[in-house]
Amino acid sequence: MKKFKNLVASDFPGVNAQRFGEWKAAIMRMKGNVYIVLILYLVLNTKSYGSTGNIIYDTPIVILIGILFLSQQSRFVSEKHSTYIIVSLGFLILLNIILVYVTGRFVGESLIAIVALFWLYNQNQKNGRLQKELGIDGAAIKRALVK
Repeated sequence: MKKFKNLVASDFPGVNAQRFGEWKAAIMRMKGNVYIVLILYLVLNTKSYGSTGNIIYDTPIVILIGILFLSQQSRFVSEKHSTYIIVSLGFLILLNIILVYVTGRFVGESLIAIVALFWLYNQNQKNGRLQKELGIDGAAIKRALVK
């Protein structure tokens, strides 16, 4: 079974090799950015816990969103991934509003994560449009990975 990084344009008949290279590079950059965002969030969350003694309750949601981004880019694409990401981000925002209202504390780490995750979502949508322009669908990616 191949890994995503080992895919080549010849795995997808009729695909422009240069455009495929651009798409694959964009996917790999985004995957790296997801790791960076998750690591920075966890470091900030740990720092916040050390100074205040309180954990930030949205950490599982942030990690779930990161996993959704990573699974979408390294496996076959599902139309519902974007819906799950937006619903999770909406829940994250709602949770932050409730926490600020109840505790009166402003949670900076969460807001940084929300902005970063929306930026990643925007990048994800651009990558999806480029993928559709190339004529690559989830089934084709799955077939190429299985070879």
